[in-house]
Amino acid sequence: MFDIQDSGAILVGNNFVIDGHYKRLFRAVTHFHADHIGELNKSIKECTSIIASPITIESLQVLGYNIPKHKQLPLNYGVKVDLLGEKIKLERAEHIMGASQVIVETEKGVGIAYTGDFRNPGKGTPILNPDVLIMDVTYGSPNFVRKYKDDMEMLFADYVADALLKGPVTIYAYYGKLQEAMKVLRKYNLDAPFLVENKVEKLTAIAEKYGEMVGKFVSKSTEEGKKIIKDGWYVEFKHATEFKRRTKATTNFLLDGWLVKDFIKPVDSNSFIIGFSSHGDFEDNLKYVEMTTADLIILDGSRSKYAYDFAVYVTKYYRKKVKILPSSNGS
Repeated sequence: MFDIQDSGAILVGNNFVIDGHYKRLFRAVTHFHADHIGELNKSIKECTSIIASPITIESLQVLGYNIPKHKQLPLNYGVKVDLLGEKIKLERAEHIMGASQVIVETEKGVGIAYTGDFRNPGKGTPILNPDVLIMDVTYGSPNFVRKYKDDMEMLFADYVADALLKGPVTIYAYYGKLQEAMKVLRKYNLDAPFLVENKVEKLTAIAEKYGEMVGKFVSKSTEEGKKIIKDGWYVEFKHATEFKRRTKATTNFLLDGWLVKDFIKPVDSNSFIIGFSSHGDFEDNLKYVEMTTADLIILDGSRSKYAYDFAVYVTKYYRKKVKILPSSNGS
């Protein structure tokens, strides 16, 4: 009823594949980060439908994936659809805009769910209670505990606000996380203009369309944008890969979830790495395991080299039935 391929494709029921390509009728996409959209063009060609939240469907188009209208199956959270005798629905995952958990009910009535990437379980990410739970455990090692996680958003907003007293700020992160950063800054009442361009601008427009509370943003190329740059008080948002081309004209912050022990790390006199993560840490993973009533927990070993560490811990301290797939990545 379920399997995980070495490629990361998660097979569920008879008809569904999630976050990877496999020749099945329906592919579900939990969110638009690269490790969850592998071989998507093959799926667009060979699958009957691409299933995702409306935000994810639209964002994939911006990122260059041409999904024909007749192959798009956008699902709002909590809406269950019956496809060839199997039922599928999406539930929210707090990760990036549009991120989802996927629940499939097989023809025999067995519930199988996949969390995808998540954080804040039990609050921003609802706890699922299927018969079989397939979990993402990116930060599956006990070494990955963020002591500052409850204060992460406030600290981030404070550092940006302090930097703005000296001049403009540029924030670098992956698509989706940039929009999460915008939401946090607005939440903490930072009212400096946000400057965007290209794909970042288009994705931010999608976020605004779906009520993601990113606040006002301005295109760099407009007359308003040029005036804001001249005034010198703004926050600009760029993709993480541009950090290596940063300048000394602004204070630069690179958002990196793998900075775990410390919240901030200097790179040079005006550039810093900040431990801003859209993933739950080791404790969050444990919290999800503790709260779910799933009879069997499958750990996704295709995306995390720490699945085995996590399985050992859960088996020892929680005595729950745990298995790692693909089998080549654990036992």
